Amino acid sequence: MKVFISLAFILCAYFQINPLFGNGNEHIQQILNAKSDTNKVKSLSDLCWNYRFKSADSALTFGQQALQLATQINFPKGIAQAYNDMAIIYIDKANFRSATNYLNEAMKIRKQLNDSTGIAALYNKLGIIAQKQGRLKEALENQIEALKIYRNLGQDKWIGYSLNNIAIIHQNLGNLDNALKYHQEALEYRIKQKDREGETTSYGNMANLYAKMHDTIQAVNYYEKALSLSRELKKDELISANLSNISNIYMGQKKYDKALALFTESLQIRERIGDSKGIASTLARMGTVYTETGRFKEASEALNRSLKIAQNVAVLEEELSALLGLAKLKALTHQTDSSFVLMRQYIALKDSVYDTRLKQQILDVQTQYETDKLEQDLYLIKKDKEFTEVKLQQRKTELWLLIFVMISITGAAIFLFYRHQQRQKAATDAERIQEQEARINAVFQAQEEERRRIAKELHDGVGQTISAIKMNYQSLSGKAAEKELVPEFEKIGKMLENAGTEVRNISHQMIPKELEQFGLIPAVEGMLSLNLENSPVQYQFEHSGFSERIGSQIELVLFRVLQELVSNVIKHSKASQLTVQLVKLKTHVVMNVSDNGIGFDADRKEKNGIGLLNIASRIDAIKGNLHYDSASGKGTTITIRTPL
Repeated sequence: MKVFISLAFILCAYFQINPLFGNGNEHIQQILNAKSDTNKVKSLSDLCWNYRFKSADSALTFGQQALQLATQINFPKGIAQAYNDMAIIYIDKANFRSATNYLNEAMKIRKQLNDSTGIAALYNKLGIIAQKQGRLKEALENQIEALKIYRNLGQDKWIGYSLNNIAIIHQNLGNLDNALKYHQEALEYRIKQKDREGETTSYGNMANLYAKMHDTIQAVNYYEKALSLSRELKKDELISANLSNISNIYMGQKKYDKALALFTESLQIRERIGDSKGIASTLARMGTVYTETGRFKEASEALNRSLKIAQNVAVLEEELSALLGLAKLKALTHQTDSSFVLMRQYIALKDSVYDTRLKQQILDVQTQYETDKLEQDLYLIKKDKEFTEVKLQQRKTELWLLIFVMISITGAAIFLFYRHQQRQKAATDAERIQEQEARINAVFQAQEEERRRIAKELHDGVGQTISAIKMNYQSLSGKAAEKELVPEFEKIGKMLENAGTEVRNISHQMIPKELEQFGLIPAVEGMLSLNLENSPVQYQFEHSGFSERIGSQIELVLFRVLQELVSNVIKHSKASQLTVQLVKLKTHVVMNVSDNGIGFDADRKEKNGIGLLNIASRIDAIKGNLHYDSASGKGTTITIRTPL
């Protein structure tokens, strides 16, 4: 009865704050008055989940109702589900101790029911808690356990989710290359399963990773993919989240107009679906944009509204963000006293959050200590009882110990021998790879030397010869007595002029002087102009970060690869638009080439064509990474990342 009264009170207060949801009160009353059976347990669990983002307290009350009823009617699966749902709410509230306790209770029941899928899901959530607490090794172990179960069950959809979580942990560990590898594998599973929502999540996570790597071009590219898919799926939560993520990048680039437009759309969606936490977060970010652009009145309105909502629904991170934004705004508008008061509130709240979490950690440690102490006392009692038996087992133990030592020595010898063999094999493989790289470099170097020799011969030999013929021809044409021969002489002169131009163009393409004298950017500009100026393909060239030249070998490889790609676009793509982007980062150079042509199936054998194999070999020679993103009828994007 007390629980029911508490539930009614919370719902009443909630509907006063959120009148838009008041029409659901009748439906909730129907569920509470329904027959006490398994269906009612499931309905209460659904309410617990649905109120997760609306009111955490209401959600927990529904969860407690589900747990109480499931226990009363002896419905183990319902008990486990209630524990699971309430654990998720506690994770959102950062009460990780309660969440862990509930998940462990659910785990006991799932194991008794031999529910492999449920066990894997619990390992997944325990991994998320460990990750949020910074226990990344434990988080990785739990996610790997979940992945093993899903692989044994052949559940590709959930394999994709586990791979996604493992990728995020590697990202937190700073293993960015491993994180990208796992994200790509998760994406493959999700595309294979036609899991469009999972695919959207993967694009968003890969965008977050690229943003962390300061590759904003790729970050925006993947955020836009995620946004496009979420719009197709009509998933408002995903749409609003991706809009906010793209806005954050634009805000970092100080493109405030673009950021504000996307934040506004995100806010409208979150207001429509009643996502109070998301509304508070978006308003706080909009307040920052307004502050940065000097629109102080609008900033004040957005930040004050964000603060009020955050306080009403008890989301501390958003409340802290709003307080800090308001303090900065007051300081900029010379309201020093108000700014000081807000900063005091911000510091007090932050200290309160820190103290709460610290006390929770101390309580966890104290509980663990008391548990360990009790176990130690039980262990000593047991040892006293077993003491008389130890002497009788001593000889048997010594015999087993001797056998164990012999097995250990034998095993160690086998292990050392195997390790020696593996090291020898690794050394041989390393030498073979080094030799292959040297051969590839030698081939490319020989090609470039031959290009230089032929270009010099064309320029100094054939070019000079054509020039001499032209001079002699001009001398003879002036002496021509018959007027009817003049057109013929002019025709021959035009042919000689075209031949000379063609020889110069071929010589320039084989070894462009701009590349040797001025560097990669002028050489690319010249090459694009020469090849595309008179073609139906419109092109755009963007570059940044090239304040100084990079290594000559990297410049040459990137130039040759771009030459090959431009040639492929002209010959095969049927494209009308080509975009080339060159970005120099702190440790890498990124080249992105995209067209709107017919594309190709990147998984089919066209990838083994001579031109593409030549590109791959060149990129391997400078230890770069090559990625194709193409499908028939959808254009082609080729991304190359090479270390400096």
